[in-house]
Amino acid sequence: MFRQKAGWRGLSLQTRLCWAGFLFVLPALLHLIAFKFYPMVEAFRLSFYTYDLMSPPVFHGLENYRAVWNNPLFHQSFWVSVKYMFGVSIPEWFLALALALLLNRRMPGRPLIRLAYFFPIAMSQIVVALVWKFMYNPLGVVNTVLGSVGVGRINWLATEETALPALILIGIWRGIPLFGVIYLAGLQSIPKEYHEAATIDGAGPWQSFIHVTIPLLMPTILFVMVMSLLSAMKVFLNPLVMTEGGPNGTTRVLPYFIYETAFAYHRMGEAAAASMVLFAFAFALTLIQLRLLRRGGVE
Repeated sequence: MFRQKAGWRGLSLQTRLCWAGFLFVLPALLHLIAFKFYPMVEAFRLSFYTYDLMSPPVFHGLENYRAVWNNPLFHQSFWVSVKYMFGVSIPEWFLALALALLLNRRMPGRPLIRLAYFFPIAMSQIVVALVWKFMYNPLGVVNTVLGSVGVGRINWLATEETALPALILIGIWRGIPLFGVIYLAGLQSIPKEYHEAATIDGAGPWQSFIHVTIPLLMPTILFVMVMSLLSAMKVFLNPLVMTEGGPNGTTRVLPYFIYETAFAYHRMGEAAAASMVLFAFAFALTLIQLRLLRRGGVE
């Protein structure tokens, strides 16, 4: 009897459900530990060492952080990342909300339209980069369309003034459907009774949107703001495939600088230090957003 109670059958239903839930999430937890948390801890440790992939690591304290701080390419890459991040995220906040409001209306073929708008997210990132690279070619479809309205051919990815805006446009195009679907889920979770009550009180569509929809949508807006900034901050594949950080570093974002420092120049310690700076910036930015939006009434 004692052995039976000590085994699985002797546990209460709530305990067994807790263990069953833990076993279900265990594979995902192990994946996060192996491919997320452990590499982060190892990168932090490596940031204090000099390591070139050939010889054993040598402890150098804060020298890697000093080297990164004194590297003008790091400062250039940091500000390129900031320009890209806000250049992509801010339009996404408003355009994705506009898309969600449009798709939330009754219209013929609404499920198919939603599927079509979500299609860019389903495409592989490398496929997106290659297709847009061909489209931005001087003889590509973008210049063909612009030529039909009298605009001359532009070498989008090889000109300093246009290379970064070209990448920003891709980021906006790819991010709007994803965040639009998130906004749409938030809109559909708002009870209709609130809008009906506002209409009875004499509120028009714009007043109902400002005083009812926006306040109730603030948790979703917070989520979209944080996720869009973090997603734009870690962009890497598009600059790698389309411009290789050029021309003259105008598209060398911070993740590309980290990759280049590590695998082109074999300065793994400096690359790890730069990645820690990127992590600290992302963490601080997220905390600032949370603080500002909580002051606005979002808990």
